[in-house]
Amino acid sequence: MTTFLKNNKICIEKINFDIAGKISLKLEDGRIIIVPLKYFTELKKLPVEKRKKYTIVDDRTILFSHVSKKDKTND
Repeated sequence: MTTFLKNNKICIEKINFDIAGKISLKLEDGRIIIVPLKYFTELKKLPVEKRKKYTIVDDRTILFSHVSKKDKTND
């Protein structure tokens, strides 16, 4: 099965921390992406209650109010 994402807008609906050591991103099209927290060192250090304090901007960017700016990735 081949899936093409060209011209498709990927929108984050919500995020969860229900799986220990992982962040789950639920997309508006129903897909769920699960990523280990080891890739987000500052986020991994936060208690679960502080991780729940986030804002989704432009359907694609997640901002956490308790994460310092120095932990941004440069992709």
